[in-house]
Amino acid sequence: MSLENYNKKYSEIESLKGEWQQRAEEELNENPEVFQRELAALRRMVGNDSNLAVPNTDEFLVRFLRARKFDSTKAFHMLQRYFLMKIKCPELFQCPLPSECGSMFELQAQTMLTQRDQLGRRVYIIRVDNFDSTKVTIDDVFRTNVLALEQIVREPETQVAGIVVILDMAGLSLQHAKFFTPYYAKKMVELVQETFPLRFKGFHIINEPFYFDAVVAVLKPFLKEKIRKRIILHGSDLSSLHAFISTEILPTEYGGNAGNFDNRTWYLELLADEEYFMNIRTFGYKVDDVDDSNDENDDQNDQ
Repeated sequence: MSLENYNKKYSEIESLKGEWQQRAEEELNENPEVFQRELAALRRMVGNDSNLAVPNTDEFLVRFLRARKFDSTKAFHMLQRYFLMKIKCPELFQCPLPSECGSMFELQAQTMLTQRDQLGRRVYIIRVDNFDSTKVTIDDVFRTNVLALEQIVREPETQVAGIVVILDMAGLSLQHAKFFTPYYAKKMVELVQETFPLRFKGFHIINEPFYFDAVVAVLKPFLKEKIRKRIILHGSDLSSLHAFISTEILPTEYGGNAGNFDNRTWYLELLADEEYFMNIRTFGYKVDDVDDSNDENDDQNDQ
């Protein structure tokens, strides 16, 4: 394929225009030549893994390349971990169908904001106090977060700009303690740092109690320095949060101008994509052929 024809194909695949295209080049080393070389290399690696079935689209592979700044080897290791986690820990990492999550959304505990922040990033809000442990489990919470990520990872702009998370710790109590055990903390960190093909650009903690340092202490051993620096504690000072995320897109509960916190519209969007989420369940590793050595090798190769 000539470079001219490939440039055309590249433009069609990644659907980035203008400033987004420039930003991808500056931040991710993405240009037509690199795109062609690394996508072809990643497709070869995937093809050589006979036990792995992935969607037969370049768009699927590109999300892993962007998450690893167009290093095809690192992207392949991430892709392997992405599918291995769904086999080894399906109760946490297997993406649920939106129709299975009605009770979770009724709690009004999670929402993906409609608008992006001033840096083009998606903004996801989690309200700990709304998680009723008598109605949902920590596994339910974890998998709903995976559902949220699976929805937005399809967006080329989000693959470039990433996501920021606002974690509202108001009402944190003993019933929520199991959310922050070393086991779940480690799995959460694995999702963010090594496994899911998104750029996690910030974690803004608000209304945290005085003993939240103990929670951070559980997380710290698993965190890389880059992610550790992106965790920002605001306490009850919303003006501190506003220095990072514009009030124009925030719900009124957080000093914003975008109306009350309400995830119903978002949930309807997810329900409309039910077929997509059903389809992605059909891909991955053949269960009988998976062993722990693959995962260990991936971790060593990605250091």
